[in-house]
Amino acid sequence: MDSMRTNASQCPLCHQPNQCAVVAGRESDTCWCHHQTFAPKAQLPQAIAPDVCICQACAEALRLEAELGVKRVD
Repeated sequence: MDSMRTNASQCPLCHQPNQCAVVAGRESDTCWCHHQTFAPKAQLPQAIAPDVCICQACAEALRLEAELGVKRVD
């Protein structure tokens, strides 16, 4: 398997719904992610495909980790 992606509507980090507008059939610019600033790509586990949608809670956790200078260990 190339990535941790198993279900397009689930966050690959926590496996909770990612609330992706595109997966739900809505316009991409209506998605919560279009109004967020994300942590650098290097902060994501390498196994996650670059086009996968994470959830808002995980995006915020990654942003805080980058801001504090800590790294995930899971």
